[in-house]
Amino acid sequence: MKNARMANIVNLEILKPGGDLQISATGDLKLTPDGDLKLSGDGFNAMFRLVRSWCFNAPTLAVLFDTIARTQEKKQRYEAEKNDIASILFDDPQAIQKFHLLTDEIGANEFGCVAYAGTIMVVLGNLLARFKSDLNATQDDWKQAVPLIEGYSVGAIIDAAANNFRHHDEWAKTEPPSQQQLRSISVIAAVLNIAIEPNGVCHPFRQNVCHDVVAALSGGSFEQLNRNFFAFASSSVTLREGRPRPVT
Repeated sequence: MKNARMANIVNLEILKPGGDLQISATGDLKLTPDGDLKLSGDGFNAMFRLVRSWCFNAPTLAVLFDTIARTQEKKQRYEAEKNDIASILFDDPQAIQKFHLLTDEIGANEFGCVAYAGTIMVVLGNLLARFKSDLNATQDDWKQAVPLIEGYSVGAIIDAAANNFRHHDEWAKTEPPSQQQLRSISVIAAVLNIAIEPNGVCHPFRQNVCHDVVAALSGGSFEQLNRNFFAFASSSVTLREGRPRPVT
């Protein structure tokens, strides 16, 4: 698998023996639900496909992650410049013009930062959604797989953040939040250590807060974000393979 950074992220012992094509009872090659060839058992196949997809997405995710830091730095620099000229606004027409330009730049970088973070959460969420399907994982597997952050699994946190990115405008208009919305809101509140009412009324997550969630998952390190991501995936495989298969 081509990606030098993978070796530094997490121990993927399950993939070391390699995988074999599988034959169905009718003598055909087994396929995944989306039409790929299935390799070995569910655990190997799910992790192999997750790792391969991550390798294809990792360069873009790394760029997005690094860009978050750059937009934050720009925003802070523009805010400092804006504060510096605030005292001379009424005496200098050029300062007024620059003040408005800096206000626009601050807004652009603020919205850019959360958009990049939201995109990271959606991409990782989509990767995990296919992984969950390949693994035939249960909700218990998804909730209990370690590491846990403030009592919630990495998978649950990524799902909640992706929902915030997609639906925060709906969250802003729904008071109190619906039960479906509250599931994600409660996870985000716990991870960000923000107290909310049991029914979520007047919660503060009416805008994109994915940047804060990315920070909680990564501690400012792209490698740490991916270590948590794959540690969760590996734990999910361990839990799934230690439990009876659900009846389908």
